[in-house]
Amino acid sequence: MGEATKIPEILTRSEAAAFIRVSEKTLGEMARTRRIPAQKVGREWRFLRSALEAWLVGKAVGEDDGRARPIAYDRPTTAEPAEQYALPIWGFRDTAFSENHDRTLHRWVPWIAGFSGSFVAGVLEKVRRGRRRLRVLDPFAGVGTTLIEALKHEDDAIGFEINPYAALACKAKARVAHYDVEMLATVLDRFEEYGEERLSLDMGAVSRPPKGFASRVPFFSPEVERQVLVCQDFIAQETTDWIRDLFQVAFGAVMVSFSNYSYEPSLGTRAGAGKPNVDDADVFSIVKRKLREMHADIVTFQRWMTRFRRTPQATVHPVSYFDHGPRIRRHSIDVLITSPPYLNNYHYIRNTRPHLFWLGMVQASSELKSIEHKSFGQFWQTVRSGPEVSLRPRLPHLVEQLEELRGRHAEKGAYGGSGWANYAATYFNDCQRFCTLTRTRMRPGGTVVVVIGNNILQGMEFRTDKLFAEIAEQEGFETVALHEVRKKRTGDSILNSSVRVGTVKRRTRLYETAVELRAP
Repeated sequence: MGEATKIPEILTRSEAAAFIRVSEKTLGEMARTRRIPAQKVGREWRFLRSALEAWLVGKAVGEDDGRARPIAYDRPTTAEPAEQYALPIWGFRDTAFSENHDRTLHRWVPWIAGFSGSFVAGVLEKVRRGRRRLRVLDPFAGVGTTLIEALKHEDDAIGFEINPYAALACKAKARVAHYDVEMLATVLDRFEEYGEERLSLDMGAVSRPPKGFASRVPFFSPEVERQVLVCQDFIAQETTDWIRDLFQVAFGAVMVSFSNYSYEPSLGTRAGAGKPNVDDADVFSIVKRKLREMHADIVTFQRWMTRFRRTPQATVHPVSYFDHGPRIRRHSIDVLITSPPYLNNYHYIRNTRPHLFWLGMVQASSELKSIEHKSFGQFWQTVRSGPEVSLRPRLPHLVEQLEELRGRHAEKGAYGGSGWANYAATYFNDCQRFCTLTRTRMRPGGTVVVVIGNNILQGMEFRTDKLFAEIAEQEGFETVALHEVRKKRTGDSILNSSVRVGTVKRRTRLYETAVELRAP
């Protein structure tokens, strides 16, 4: 709608459906189930345009589901002095990333390790306490959930992300307020014409499959690969950096969908998941559809930004927080919200290996090794065969647990308890490194919220959330509360490691906790 047809503030059902581009039936169901801001007037629904705009960008509008409850902290701690600073429990919403799938900007890239935008929004809203603007940090930024929510709340943000593909997506989102939407729309039209012409004429592609990339079965079927390479030709000729980034993000977001691989639950062949290979797909249409969605989100987000007197800024560092975090000015961060890799050996680097190679971010497997060694916890495959790793935090009960773990299945060598003990010790040592560095970056009394879950190694449960809180206290933080934000998380049904070895007498529940800390 143009200036000549100004949208009224109060919308009818049909007007609201047209405004957010859904059917009236869908809108009515969303209103009835309170998934969208609406008010019943007699038999008719009415909608505030400003509330719908807020909902479109993911701004909280009276959400009260997903409420968390604090876990009983069953050991003496130094938490009592900080209780007066505890955030109201209802500020911690469900962390499930699945909520982001229909949220502006958040929906660009599926990410197995992400948390929900509403969770971050809840924390920011409760931390603010009258401060107009916060400085927000996410040391493990992933695809940018924390940074985007900070921008929506008019806060400046800093993110670190070591995975090049995730960092690209994070950076592309963080700069969205500055994109030229008309220029992007023109390029999208040209992209569509380019694909139709090149493919109809059966013209060969200049681009070639990445030399350093190998897979058990061809990643793309021949016809799909032909289209992929033509698509990459178009991206390669784009001279505007931010447009090229958006195209790379869009391609990376959908590439697995037309490949012979699948995420079920980790990257593997479609055949291994009982699915047929993808012999053909309309690659250009799939990528174009994602780009149109991204363009619509950019328009919506930029409209939201016009409400602010000053456009907030987000900076993304595609490097390790451990290596470059010290460059952040001391005592300058108001709130830190993050979720580091869990003690579950989910290999983020290997599961994005196709993206890294096909998007030209790495050329050889040796480059992946370098990223693995700099990652939080380093992964079991990286440390399992090395010398015994000693635990640095002063936690006698954890030392005992690691010794018990090290003694399990000695006949398997590095594949038994000794390799997993090395991994666990490395992980908790990195927890200490994180707390040591973070303490000096936080403002006095600043809030740190770390989402983390319990884990199972060789049939042994590690209460990682409580252990992390203990380590944080040794580094000077006060534990305010441990909020159980998810009573059951992904992987809860796949606990054969704890059942089959016969060492766990009761079924172990995987949960997720928001560890709330206060900086000294």
